Order: sequence, then C-alpha cells, then structure tokens
Amino acid sequence: MLLTELNNSTEHIFERQPKITLTRIILLSILSFWIFGFLLPTITSIDNIISNMLLSRVYSNICHQENVKCISIGNASMLVCSRCAGIYFGAFSTGLLSLLIIVPSISRRVLILSAMPLAIDLFFTFTGVYTYSQRIAFATGLVFGGVVYLFLLNELENLFSKKTFSVE
Repeated sequence: MLLTELNNSTEHIFERQPKITLTRIILLSILSFWIFGFLLPTITSIDNIISNMLLSRVYSNICHQENVKCISIGNASMLVCSRCAGIYFGAFSTGLLSLLIIVPSISRRVLILSAMPLAIDLFFTFTGVYTYSQRIAFATGLVFGGVVYLFLLNELENLFSKKTFSVE
C-alpha cells in the first residue's frame, strides 16, 4: 500500500513538471519584457522622443518616476525608481533560480514580513529620520520582489495544477 501511494505521488510530480516549467518560463519571459522596457533608455543610444514618452507614460502608471529617485546610467535614467527596479530585479533573480531549483511555497505571513523593511524605509524617509537612499530602496525592493515572485508563482502553479472534474 505504501509503495502504491509513493508510486502515485511520483507519477503526479512528473505529470505536473512540464506545466510547472512552462508556467515559470512564461512568467519569467513576461517579467523580462517588462524589465527591458524600463531599461531601454539606459541600454540604447537611440534618443527617440516618441518611444521614450510612450514608455514613460506606461511606467508612470506603476511608478512615480521622480528623477532623483531613478537610477541613472550615463546620461539616461531608468523609467522606474530604485525601489521599483529592486522589486523587478528581485523577482527576476528569483525567477531565474526557480528554473534551476525547487522553490519553497510562501505564505501570506512571509509575504507581509518581507514588506516590512520596505515599509520601514518608506516611513523613515517620509518622516525625515533619514534622507532617501537609492541603495536602501533598491535593497528593500529586491527582498520584497523575490518573495512576491515566489508567492505569485506558488499561487499560479496551484491554480494550474487543479484538475476539473465533470459530473457524469
């Protein structure tokens, strides 16, 4: 009986594996496309005002884009602030790792705890305890982004792994 249960669970894991891998690749591809968009002004030498304005408009719906808070590379700035860039790069790094290793499932409690450093940084910055630091904002975003990615990945994989049963 134990051998049968073990055999069934092994079959279930191998049956789900292609769906899990495909989900991870699709999610990582979407994230890569999004990151490429906000990095575009910093990685190209083309100064196309129309495309920059269009991209700036798209990312302004997500980020405040204050110039002093955006990471600059050369003469160009990213289209998101340091904190948002940290969130996206944290998610991207975790996404790459999720293709190579088994990732843990993340509870809502861990998700909330990962937001605490970010919230504390925001609070201290707005209250004037210290001035805004791109490094701190990026680092707190990096942690939060990685955990959010794991949480979202777990939720998507659970959603896609549910089987629907029909009543006959």
